[in-house]
Amino acid sequence: MRRGTLCSLAALGIAVSLTACSTEDSGNPDQLTNPDKQAVGPGGTAPGGSGGANEYLDNRTPDYAAAYRIAANKLANRFPTMEEVKALDAAGDKKSKYESMIDALLADNKVLGEVMVKYFRDTFKTGSVNAQGVPLPPQMNNNTVGPNLEAAAYFAASLVVSDRPYTDLFTATSGTCPTWDMTTGAFTAANCTGTQPTVGVLTDPGLMAQYFSNMAFRRVRFIQETFICSKFPATVSPKAVPMGAGAYTGTWDLKSITGKLTVPTAKIDFHDAASVVCANCHTDMNHVAPLFVEFNQRGEFTAGQSQVSVPIPGNPKAARADYMPDGEGTAWRVGKPTADLAALGAALAADPDAARCAVTRFWNYGMARGNVVDDISPVAVTVSDPLLESFKKDFKIKPLLKAVFTADDFVKF
Repeated sequence: MRRGTLCSLAALGIAVSLTACSTEDSGNPDQLTNPDKQAVGPGGTAPGGSGGANEYLDNRTPDYAAAYRIAANKLANRFPTMEEVKALDAAGDKKSKYESMIDALLADNKVLGEVMVKYFRDTFKTGSVNAQGVPLPPQMNNNTVGPNLEAAAYFAASLVVSDRPYTDLFTATSGTCPTWDMTTGAFTAANCTGTQPTVGVLTDPGLMAQYFSNMAFRRVRFIQETFICSKFPATVSPKAVPMGAGAYTGTWDLKSITGKLTVPTAKIDFHDAASVVCANCHTDMNHVAPLFVEFNQRGEFTAGQSQVSVPIPGNPKAARADYMPDGEGTAWRVGKPTADLAALGAALAADPDAARCAVTRFWNYGMARGNVVDDISPVAVTVSDPLLESFKKDFKIKPLLKAVFTADDFVKF
């Protein structure tokens, strides 16, 4: 490798675990994003420090041959050919030659498509393939064939090779369940089966089935961790309010979600603070989850019919009132209402944290670092900011990949 609370909810005297919460400190951005100082900023300065030079990092020199060995493996799933090695060695301007070789790797859509399919399978934690990588039909619990678990990764990979904006991942209204020919590398656009709305991968049947759960909270968690790169709580107020066993740090009015402070007969008391303050996570979660309750265990959309249960005796189907009081609307964040899934997709596409998350994930891919959430491998803002500013111009992934694989931190050893 290169440089490499559970919110317990009580209902009818039964503790119900619904989702994981994070309580990380969000004070100093560099402390949060780079606690072990693995990545560095311009000039080799250590993020979060005084800006003094790091002698070791400042003394690194480019080794384009070593960098290309890694790049070819990452972008083409192979080692350099002897011809490539000789051409790079003979080049007078090795930097320019190396960059042209990176361009060639990125121009091979057949190979890049294969690499990106695997990348997005890993990112989405989906897929159903045999040892040779050939897709297999997923089996449901009753041994019937389930939804396509490959389509979301295929669609995301197709955006890369066709130079479409990354934001189409959240906003595309058609063609989001493409097929992929492993022999030719061709992606063929196709609509998802069924009657569901089409909002990028947010309505993908495979993802909806993969992340099926009580009250649709796993679907919301998937979106937060995959596309925002952080665990819940999603938003944190600088002003903590003492509450029960801890403090309420949410950005919403506490009473904007359902709980026994306002509804004594609430099925789940999201105001509960006996052991942890559940509202710290659920004020954000409860404003999004109702948008996903109409997808069943197979990922099929059933308009007007809730398909997820409240985890209490009898397992009743969840209703909007179980999440929020009457008059409260769904929203991505405070002040960002999302009346439907299309609005949620638009909110994600416009969220700067989603763009930064994409940059972080591709940087970690290039640098062989772990998953930003699962392995706690975030990237310091001093590293991601320049990449982010360029990425936001058109949200194209190929230029971002080139920026990663030609960055000083990648080519210098």
